[in-house]
Amino acid sequence: MAEANTWGTLIHPDEALLVLGSLHAFPQDRRLERSRVRPVQIIMDGEVHHASCFDSWGEWGVISMAPHPQASGVLYLATETELFKVDLVHQHVVDLRIPDLRDLHELTMAEDTLWLANTGLDQIVAFDIARDHVTERVNLSAYGSSPKISSYLAEGEDDQRQLAGDVKEEAERFHCNQVFEGFDGDRYVLVHYALGNSQLIRRAARRLMGRHGNGGVVNLSTSEATHLGLKGPHTLRKVRGDYWVCDSGRSRVSVYGPDWTPRGTISSRGWVRGAATSESLGLFYVGVSQFRRRYLALNPKVPQTPNMVQAISIETGEILGELTLSGVERVTNVYVIPRGTAAAMLDLHPDVAVSREAS
Repeated sequence: MAEANTWGTLIHPDEALLVLGSLHAFPQDRRLERSRVRPVQIIMDGEVHHASCFDSWGEWGVISMAPHPQASGVLYLATETELFKVDLVHQHVVDLRIPDLRDLHELTMAEDTLWLANTGLDQIVAFDIARDHVTERVNLSAYGSSPKISSYLAEGEDDQRQLAGDVKEEAERFHCNQVFEGFDGDRYVLVHYALGNSQLIRRAARRLMGRHGNGGVVNLSTSEATHLGLKGPHTLRKVRGDYWVCDSGRSRVSVYGPDWTPRGTISSRGWVRGAATSESLGLFYVGVSQFRRRYLALNPKVPQTPNMVQAISIETGEILGELTLSGVERVTNVYVIPRGTAAAMLDLHPDVAVSREAS
């Protein structure tokens, strides 16, 4: 297995690896002071580089990223409650000031719409990047064993904020953490509880996590839930015609065909979350975090490992390298980005002005 000083061969010369991280969400799990968190780190030339401009972003750190589909050098970065538009060329940052964001997870770009997984409200939010405006919010709730999908347009959003709060308190049953387009063209969400989860069970799960294991996907087009038996899943990626999903609680990557038929698993270490592919090298990169105390009940026999990134062969599933990370309590996401974008993120001035716009 490759040592840290040979990671130069595990990243293509034209690419870099962007690694995002943060504190744990729950204070009882934390060991690191916020001032020591390094939320944005970039791996290239076999070394880990620290993008200091982002050190103070978020109460926890930085959670996810999506590049603008047309504007080179423009990125969207999310903390747990905020969405920022970052213009690397002009060294300009805009806080888009979207209301009612709680525990954001994945960002997904689909043409001119940026979908936010608003996990804390069991909701997904559609943001129009051309108009810098929220256009839709989609709530997940459960009735019996079937998901219910309810959507409302952003016009009149002020009148709907109480509804969003009600959903948080009474119907948060899925823990949706990623929106994605399936191979069939339908839109899906990746969820911890594919068949719903009652308020009582959810509270117990926060202590014992004993009910994890019915994670899967919900088709937003048909309201059909597909139970995949995943434990606390995160980060689904399309890889050469298959779905690769971080089965976080089982310390592995689970692979499914386009019809959700199981293809196999790849064993990893720790809590796997955040992943990206390099087609040029045939590699799948995955973030690995040390299991927090609350989640040890999910996998009590797993050996404690440091926070790291692994490079895995897409062809064979073999782990080719591991690179230990510092300055984070958990890895929240991993991306392959152009080398020029990486250099611009490192050059972004720590005192860059942040302007504010209401969405």
